[in-house]
Amino acid sequence: MRMIQLRNVTLIAVALSFSIQVGAQFFALAIPARAVSAAPPRSLAILEGPYRYDSSAFWQTVPAITAVMFLIAIVTNWRTERRGLLLGAFIVFLLSGVGTMVFLEPIFAEIVATGYSDVVDPALQRRAALWYRMDWGVRCFDAAAAVALLVALTRPATDRA
Repeated sequence: MRMIQLRNVTLIAVALSFSIQVGAQFFALAIPARAVSAAPPRSLAILEGPYRYDSSAFWQTVPAITAVMFLIAIVTNWRTERRGLLLGAFIVFLLSGVGTMVFLEPIFAEIVATGYSDVVDPALQRRAALWYRMDWGVRCFDAAAAVALLVALTRPATDRA
């Protein structure tokens, strides 16, 4: 395969993988995260029982695949005008992942640890609302990074002059 084709294929692959991940993030915010943050601990019912919402298989697999695709696309596009956009998107991807693991996941785990109860705790509801807003903020950066990958596709796949 010619280098230009390889560069295009790797960039398309990472743009597709990351866009799927960003779409899943927005779905998670729009449906299960909104439900969880609505009225905890009552709203934690969505995470309980035999038919509970559980997307852990997706989140344990797709980000790792996306990271590998990012690295391959960066290596194959290193000498092109795409490099800056790819590196920027990859940095956002990494910072978003670290921020999620370090800040957002512990808050979510704390909320979920309270367990379901048929009441609404106003303090927990405020905490969940803060988590939800912070998650939206992080995901908007992810969306901007996905757009940067699409913009990179408009740049030449040839070596810089």
